[in-house]
Amino acid sequence: MKPIRLLSALLLTSFTTAALADVVYVTARPSPSGAGPNMDGTYFDRGVDPTNPDLLNLGDTAAIANAPGRPTTGGARAWLSGSDLTNVNQYVAIYPQLAVTGGVYQIDHNFSSLAGNVSTNVIMSVFCTNGSLSVTETPVFQRSYGNPANKWSLIGYVTNDPGSARPFIRFHYKSGLVNATLQNRLLVDCFRFTLVQPCLSVPPVEVTGPLGANLTEVVVIGVTNTATAITVYQNSGSGMQPIGQKTSGIVAGANLVTVSNLIKGAQVAATQTVGGQEGCVPASGTIVGGGANPSIRVALSVRENTALTGPVGAAGSGSILHFIGATYVLSGGAPGDGVVLTPSTNWQTVTFQQGVDPVYTWFGTDPNPGFWDGDFGALDGIAIACENDAGPFEIYIDDLANGTNGVFQGWEGVPPGTVARGFSQPSFSGTTSGNLLSAPNESVVVTNTAYSGTNSCRIRFQFNGEQNTKWLRLVTSGATPVANPQVQIAEPISFKILLLPPGATPPPPPTPPQPPVLNAQLLGGQIVLNWTGTYQLQAASVVTGPYTNVVGVTAGPWTNTFTEPIKFFRLVSTP
Repeated sequence: MKPIRLLSALLLTSFTTAALADVVYVTARPSPSGAGPNMDGTYFDRGVDPTNPDLLNLGDTAAIANAPGRPTTGGARAWLSGSDLTNVNQYVAIYPQLAVTGGVYQIDHNFSSLAGNVSTNVIMSVFCTNGSLSVTETPVFQRSYGNPANKWSLIGYVTNDPGSARPFIRFHYKSGLVNATLQNRLLVDCFRFTLVQPCLSVPPVEVTGPLGANLTEVVVIGVTNTATAITVYQNSGSGMQPIGQKTSGIVAGANLVTVSNLIKGAQVAATQTVGGQEGCVPASGTIVGGGANPSIRVALSVRENTALTGPVGAAGSGSILHFIGATYVLSGGAPGDGVVLTPSTNWQTVTFQQGVDPVYTWFGTDPNPGFWDGDFGALDGIAIACENDAGPFEIYIDDLANGTNGVFQGWEGVPPGTVARGFSQPSFSGTTSGNLLSAPNESVVVTNTAYSGTNSCRIRFQFNGEQNTKWLRLVTSGATPVANPQVQIAEPISFKILLLPPGATPPPPPTPPQPPVLNAQLLGGQIVLNWTGTYQLQAASVVTGPYTNVVGVTAGPWTNTFTEPIKFFRLVSTP
């Protein structure tokens, strides 16, 4: 790879200041949405030119990445064949229209491998006409480069030929396992070309959540151990303006930077200064939410599978997924309607029932549309959609129940701090991970609040935009004790949820009721038992039991009529 120092020197002697902001993106899929390959003349695989056998035969994948600044798309292009890719003559190509003839551009790639099905060792050879490259091969299509899905990975640098600003760059298969059936796909998504500037020698940093208008600190991640300053910028309509800086106590990784006047809907970004050089100020950034827990809309995602026979709570499966409580979906798959929840200091009960609430098939082909086949389904998860505010969100869930079957997923008896109990962390589902910031990202058992008992599940996340198409698929897959627990579909499915207003403190768990006091006294030669409240009286011949109900006796006083010389009694809560 050519040293950045030489490239920067060439830039400073050859290019005008006006050209320094030149950034060009090439996407493998159409932007902002659409199926198939990008047909605008900047990208090529066999879907663009079916007559060219040297082009890689790629298909569509819904894996969505979200690196800063990149155009939105409906997903990426991928090798979906169950056969190994071995032909080194096959390639994908990009043909960007750049601004500076003879200019030097940094090339980065962004894709998502969060689904865990991308090749771990593929190497691609790189060739160029109308320009020269600093690299001859690249590993950046490997799985490790796509997780997290919000990072740009450096491929290298291209120097345009004199008089040319359109390099034609080919990526040929060279080596490694590429086979979709073996969960080793090749994904091609979004390329970024940036005119080389001195600030590019400084590694970029990222602002992550929680990020809300009521906060006075911003989390900046990716900071190096040699940084001497971190500067936070906000664009609320007049370009990026500094709103905070940290110059002492800087550590490698994540840092808190004090800021002022965060504005809902604005974009926030950051730079670090290393060796006296500040990094490039990004043109876009992370969206500021309105503050903790704005309104959300929810629907239930349930898998249909006629082979399921119960019992409720046992592990299930199914390839047809329905939203219960929604009648349509928006771009990106978010439920277009559902139950809208507004913040409250009280726990709320959310109930869905097939046959009462609408059902919409959001994934798979239902052979019998309009009817639920079978008596059981498998709970895929809860769909939580944005209502025009990015958050951040701190949501508590308790007592997942299924009608007369009662609670089949609670959090009692689970050690506090246990993660992914009942629901996996928000980023787990690749369907919606591209809609979220990298932090917060939490599904954990807590004891600071509960609807019943002492434990509940706390979910923390933040959307990376305010659009109502942003949604979270909070899945049971990957969680303990079982994935996709079965539910009896004719019975209502309900859960308790606590969505607090900004600044509110979660109510403590309910105080357990005091046990009843059972009194005995001798009246008129008979033993009379008495207690307050309504409890079932039980009796046994030995203190260890077994105890059986004294039929019909739930309130005192009660006169003992047993003739046995010894009898033991106790009270239990009535159903």
